[in-house]
Amino acid sequence: MKLRTWPVRLVLGCIAAGALIYGLTHGKLSEEEPKPSVPSASLSIWVYSKGWEDAVRAFGQSYPHIDVQIRSFRSYEQLYTELLASISAGAAPQLAEVHSFYGIAQLAATGAVLPAGSVLSAEKPPTIPAFSAAFRYRDEDWAVPFGGSVPVLYYREEPFKRLAGHAPALGTWEEVRHTLSLAKEPPGEEVSKGYGTITVDKELPWFLASLSYAPKESGSPAAERTRSALELWRTLTHESGLMKPLQHDKAASDFINGKAGMYVGSSDKLPTIERYIGGKFSFDLAKLPAWKQTALLPGVHGLALLNSDPERLKAAQRFVQELTAPEAQSVLWNTAGLLPVRKDVLEKLEEEPALSERLRRMLNWLPSLAGRAPRYDDYERWKRTERMLEQIELNPQEPVEDIGMLY
Repeated sequence: MKLRTWPVRLVLGCIAAGALIYGLTHGKLSEEEPKPSVPSASLSIWVYSKGWEDAVRAFGQSYPHIDVQIRSFRSYEQLYTELLASISAGAAPQLAEVHSFYGIAQLAATGAVLPAGSVLSAEKPPTIPAFSAAFRYRDEDWAVPFGGSVPVLYYREEPFKRLAGHAPALGTWEEVRHTLSLAKEPPGEEVSKGYGTITVDKELPWFLASLSYAPKESGSPAAERTRSALELWRTLTHESGLMKPLQHDKAASDFINGKAGMYVGSSDKLPTIERYIGGKFSFDLAKLPAWKQTALLPGVHGLALLNSDPERLKAAQRFVQELTAPEAQSVLWNTAGLLPVRKDVLEKLEEEPALSERLRRMLNWLPSLAGRAPRYDDYERWKRTERMLEQIELNPQEPVEDIGMLY
C-alpha cells in the first residue's frame, strides 16, 4: 500500500515546486512592471465662461500628476451664489473664476479667499492697471486677472451705409439714433426686417454704468450722470421706439439672425458672432458711443484662490501661473475671446501684421480704460439696477429714485 502512494506524492511535490518557482519568477516580474501613474494631487476649479478646455489640456501636459476637475456653471451669478454656499459648508473649490461685476469684496469678507499677493510666490506679471484694479479691495488683490473685455456696439454695415450714402457715424448716441431712424422710414425692407432697432445684452448694469462712468467723480455729479443714462434708456425704449423692452436674453441671437440692426454687447462675444454670422451679412463694431462717460469701464475675469491643504494650494498656484504666462495669454483671444491682461503680450499683439482690424481697433481703446474699485454691496446694487431698468422698460412714467444705490 505504501509503495503504491509514492508516485502520487512525487506528482504533488512536482506541482508544489512548480507553483513555487512560478510564483517567485512571475511575482518578481510583476513587481517590475510599470504601474499606471496616480495623480498625487487634485485640483477643483469652478468656472462659468467658455474655452477652458485648451488651458486644462495644456496644464495637464505640464503637470500630469495633478488631476484637474472642472465644474462649469451657466452664469457668473449661479457660480457666485453657490460659491458662497460652499464656503459656508466647508466644501469650496481651490480655484473659482470670478468677475469684476460684483462679489469680490463679499468673498474677501468670508475669510476663505486668500490674498493673491500672499499666495503667489512668483513675480507678478506686468498687468494693465484697469484690469488689476478690478480685484483690489482694502489694499489687497483678491483675485488674479487673466482676461478682459470692453462694451462695444456691433452693427450691420450694408443697410446703414446704403441709406446714409457713406459709412455710418456712430461716435455718439445722437448719431446712433439718427442712423437707426433712417431704417425706420418707409418704404423699404429695412422697416419690416427690424434693422432700425437696437438690442442690448443682459449685463444691463454694466452697460448702464458704462454710459455714465466717470471714475474721478462721486456724490451729486455722479448721480446726475447716472440719471442722464437712465433717461437715455427710457428714450431708446419709449420715445424713439428703437429698443424693444425686455428682449435682452436673446439680444445676441436677434442680431446674428438679422432681427436687429445694432447690438450692444461685450467684446468677448466677437468670436462667437463671427462664427455664427459667417458670410450671411457684413457687420462691424465701434467703441461704445459717447454719452456722459469719461472713461471705458472694462469687464475683467479673474481666478480667486481659496483656503486648502498645502498640496492642493500648490497645485492652484501652478495653474494660475500657467494661465497668466505669456504663452497662455497669447492665445487667450482665440480660445476664449478675452483680451490678455499682460502688457508685454498686448505689445507683441499690436506688432502682429496679421492681426485682425477689429482686434487692433479694440487694442487702441485700452488707454481709455479705467478700473473700478469693488464695493461690498456690488451684488445688491447690480440686482437693484436690473429691477430699475426693467421697470423703466415696462413703464415710460416710472420714477427714477435712489440713484445713489444703483450700480
